[in-house]
Amino acid sequence: MAGVRFLALPLAMLTVAACAGPSSSTAEQGSALFYASSGSIYVSAPVGAPGRKLTDGPTDTDPAPSPDGGRLAYVHKADPADAGGELWVLDVSSGAAKRLVDPAALVPKFEGDRPQAGSPQWSPAGDRIAFLKAGTGGGGFLLTADASTGSVQPPATPLYADANFSWAPDGSRIAWVGGRSDVSPVDVNVLTVGGSSEAVVKDTNASSVSFGHDGRSVLFANGDATGDPFLDIPFDMRDGGIYGVEIPRTEGPGGAAPKQLLFGKMPFADVQALSSGAVGFTEWSADQRTKTIQVSDTDRKTHRVAETRGDAPHPIWNDEESVAYVGTAEDRPLLVAHQEGAATTVAGGVEAFAWGTYTGG
Repeated sequence: MAGVRFLALPLAMLTVAACAGPSSSTAEQGSALFYASSGSIYVSAPVGAPGRKLTDGPTDTDPAPSPDGGRLAYVHKADPADAGGELWVLDVSSGAAKRLVDPAALVPKFEGDRPQAGSPQWSPAGDRIAFLKAGTGGGGFLLTADASTGSVQPPATPLYADANFSWAPDGSRIAWVGGRSDVSPVDVNVLTVGGSSEAVVKDTNASSVSFGHDGRSVLFANGDATGDPFLDIPFDMRDGGIYGVEIPRTEGPGGAAPKQLLFGKMPFADVQALSSGAVGFTEWSADQRTKTIQVSDTDRKTHRVAETRGDAPHPIWNDEESVAYVGTAEDRPLLVAHQEGAATTVAGGVEAFAWGTYTGG
């Protein structure tokens, strides 16, 4: 993609656990992209190399590599016509795959349809996989599974969450926002894994969250709700923008008020906190067909990076100062924008993707 402008900052992706693994002397490590295309999952390592097929489908998607690159979580359907999918884990070196979680066996249950696992994210600690037990649209129940046994310990209260949740850097907590299929207030929350969930900001119009690099704050995008159509909806936060909020050090009510980092009338989404203090995000176009990938630097100056499709997975930054995204062309190319301004085409027909560390041969 010609003309892509990239902000040359020491950026690091926090919300994709696969990028938080240990370093290695192997050149390919830290520069791999796992992606789903035509029902199978592939890996491009180093980035831009021809994809190596890892699964045979017939319907595999949502790749989520482990922090050390040795395993890959993904959603598998034995029949493309099935309404639901299961959470599977692949040993990348041996190619052996097994079902980790059957969402139909979990509670709470949806009525009238077969539930599916979706949006898996591996904990930065490597021990658990967070995912949504979802029905049809609007989000799903946020759960975590033991990455080895598949054992799921559901929260005491079911947590209906949007797909854009975020692990804390140490893997102890998950930031999440309520899932919805209408325009209604939702809370920004923090779940302590194995414990309870607390709201850190209530009655927002938030759509995505990201843990801060220090693990003590959460960023979120809040849709503008100041217009006449929203006046009868009981939002406590109405101004659109990107906000940051400190997490209370103890459970219970209280804590600092959120601070507005960026103001905007057009909807923001796909917030990602970066280690430099910059913030990656997207902004929807007026017709909702595309989103502009942008960075707000530490001086809160905004820089455009590229355009992505409105129906594509959210862009993902890695720790090599690059961002992966699906381009706007009809063949849905997976692209990587680099700090020198060029963009690498990885593959076409891409449905989902994730950065990761590749340790296979």
